[in-house]
Amino acid sequence: MRSLMFTLLLPLAYGCAPDAPRKEESFASRAHIMPSGDGHSPSSLHSNGIVPNGIVPNGIAPNGIAPNGIVPNALRPDRIPSSALRSLKDEGPGGTLSRTFVKYAVGCAFDPSQTFTFRWSGGTEEYKGALGLAPEWADGPLSPAKQRWVSACIAARTNRLGVPVMISMRSPAPPGLAAGEGERRAFSHKEGAFWGNLFEERPALYACHVPESIEHARSKGRSCATGLDTGSGVAGCGLIQPMGDCSSICTSAGDPEMGYVACGGSTEVITTFVD
Repeated sequence: MRSLMFTLLLPLAYGCAPDAPRKEESFASRAHIMPSGDGHSPSSLHSNGIVPNGIVPNGIAPNGIAPNGIVPNALRPDRIPSSALRSLKDEGPGGTLSRTFVKYAVGCAFDPSQTFTFRWSGGTEEYKGALGLAPEWADGPLSPAKQRWVSACIAARTNRLGVPVMISMRSPAPPGLAAGEGERRAFSHKEGAFWGNLFEERPALYACHVPESIEHARSKGRSCATGLDTGSGVAGCGLIQPMGDCSSICTSAGDPEMGYVACGGSTEVITTFVD
């Protein structure tokens, strides 16, 4: 096992929302995969790939929870660095970011039978798994490939303003990211794709967009794949670097409604769709 690394990362100062994100929302599950009142019943949409997004850019690498510091160990309160656990229990804005990051990491990595639970002054926190991209993280370190899957998931669920928006995350590879007919009909606009590795010593995340969906995605409050149009150029989204048109750097899946199988040399890619 690699030696334990723990490096404090400064919050990202560019392309960031305010330090305190909006109230944290629960991961979608098979029983509650859409907000109420939207006209889509859970029985018509059978994928845990439909999830709310809302982690803000500076929450990707919050001060106190260094991704490369927690990945060498199991993702459990008794196995992560004590400094990271202190950050989770921080009552200030930094603690909110740290808890949000771990909540999203757990939701991406763990399956629905797994949880991450700890106690602090605010009570007992329990974060439930959803997508199951790396359930083995509950017992040991993440392999490089699983680091990239979890990273892509966290990047896909990042939103500049922290506004919860339902998205469909897809890939032909992990079973948790398969999409049935109901999901495909409800989320028919391919937004873009996300990949990279948040857990390396020098973390890097990337995104590309589908040109014909730019305005639609932005109208939904999504701009981390498309980049933010500042009037004088396109701004990135914290750590997430916009790489332009997906068609120039990605390979499509055999089933185009499942997105891409590779982008920028990485095969751990998550394609996002919006309604």
